[in-house]
Amino acid sequence: MAQEHQLILGAIVRSIDKKLEWEALSSQGDTVRLTVRQAGGEASIDVTRSEVAAASEPGADRNRIRERVKRAQKRIYDAKPAYMPWRLPKIEPIGAPGPRGGGWGAPRR
Repeated sequence: MAQEHQLILGAIVRSIDKKLEWEALSSQGDTVRLTVRQAGGEASIDVTRSEVAAASEPGADRNRIRERVKRAQKRIYDAKPAYMPWRLPKIEPIGAPGPRGGGWGAPRR
């Protein structure tokens, strides 16, 4: 029975993104903890065994779990720090020779 749940959850996750890594672990009671991972991080959702059993047939139950996995994937994207160039440290020149300082190569004529 647990193998069947793994196959169903794996098919749902792969239908969203083939590069998305996932892991389903049995939690306490009647739930399965589904963890999805990407380069930016990971997110987990709890799915009951009855939901997974209902998702064995294509339909609304499968789409409901699929949307929950999509929201978990979106949480990974939203958790990344925003790129803010105005907060980067200002780099001051140290006076080293460079192409504009006349320090590289022969002087121009």
